[in-house]
Amino acid sequence: MRLSDDRIQFIAGTMADRLLADKMIRFDGPRISLITLLARAIINDLKIEDEINAEVERMIASMQRNIPRGSAEWTSIFMQKKEELARRRNYIL
Repeated sequence: MRLSDDRIQFIAGTMADRLLADKMIRFDGPRISLITLLARAIINDLKIEDEINAEVERMIASMQRNIPRGSAEWTSIFMQKKEELARRRNYIL
């Protein structure tokens, strides 16, 4: 996961404040409950992306030829495979 817990909490808090201020949602519970729900959604989304990234890395590693990690070719293949896998899993990037 690329974000710390503190950063996720900050993002969730900012989202909660904006959603409530702009009246995009109505939430009758305590603000912290909304932040917790949003943080959980963010964490779940990041976990799914991490799983997809790991699977794509395994796919590249199993290819016949050795492609240096971080090279332009590796990055291009990674992004292409990641988009394909995400689409198959109905995960929007």
